[in-house]
Amino acid sequence: MEILVINRTIPTFNIGKVRIPRLILGHLPFLGESYQGPVKNTEYKKKFSDIKNIEIILKRAIEKHGLTTFSAPTYTDGPHASKFFKAINNMKLKTGADIKLIVCLKIPVLLENEKIDDYRRWLTYYNIEKKYGEKKILDRYLNDPILQARENWKEKFLWKLNNLSTYSSEIDKLQIDYELVKNVLSNLNEMNILYVELGSETDFLAMCNRLDLLRNLINLISNNFKYKCLLGCHHSGTTIPILESSAINFDGYITPANKLGVMMFPTQQESEDVIKNATKPVIAIKPFAGGRIRPKDAFGYVYDKLEIKSCMIGVGSEKELDDDVSSAVEILNR
Repeated sequence: MEILVINRTIPTFNIGKVRIPRLILGHLPFLGESYQGPVKNTEYKKKFSDIKNIEIILKRAIEKHGLTTFSAPTYTDGPHASKFFKAINNMKLKTGADIKLIVCLKIPVLLENEKIDDYRRWLTYYNIEKKYGEKKILDRYLNDPILQARENWKEKFLWKLNNLSTYSSEIDKLQIDYELVKNVLSNLNEMNILYVELGSETDFLAMCNRLDLLRNLINLISNNFKYKCLLGCHHSGTTIPILESSAINFDGYITPANKLGVMMFPTQQESEDVIKNATKPVIAIKPFAGGRIRPKDAFGYVYDKLEIKSCMIGVGSEKELDDDVSSAVEILNR
């Protein structure tokens, strides 16, 4: 039997009065998302359909590496979400750890009581961001490796571009399904929630100048559940400047940051500039660009080049966990 050596050398930092580790374990692999395409996704879904395989990684994260802050889905995020939360509760009992969660909440944006169309949402982003160079931005959208992991992304986006309009005149009619938000968060009241991260629909509301909806949502979460919010941005170069100049009450950003520039829109340079100059703390996601960057290179870029305070990582095995954490710790403690 392996003897686990406790490693608690991951430093922390403050967001306001909240203490946050500089390394956070992500949850998407446990839901079957690899950012590498359907074959790898199927492998993950099969592996983590057995809750024991989730627990093995969580237990090692807690007992060997001292990781007790994880990102988390909601119960509406597919059939694997319930298994993830059950694994969390089991690990609380088995390890005695005080597990804290940063819950990613997809913002249920509606138009005339119907969910908005994801492709029209991306067309709206494109229409705004093409000012950075129409061909360059189109190339980035079509050829981003993580976007291409979606089934027929390039073909579908080009078809939509030629056959659908962006959201424009309907923007004033956008709504948020606040009752759904209440129900989703009420189902998590037994969890120790450190933050609620409002998902990438944040970009859409900010670019469409519907900050009123974002403000109302944050107020609802604060007033009804006493949770503080972080804002998820996949178009940091465009969205963060808008949010920086707003009076919205939130604590920080969660945004992609990796040396390949994957999912850093509108351009890697624009994203890097706003991340470096953000007045609120930033937590990086997708540091490995879906497994395309080695851990030491990934963490060197995030922690050293961009001086980002914290980073979320997704792992699919104990070996990945050990390799990733040891690389992060080496950089964070040198």
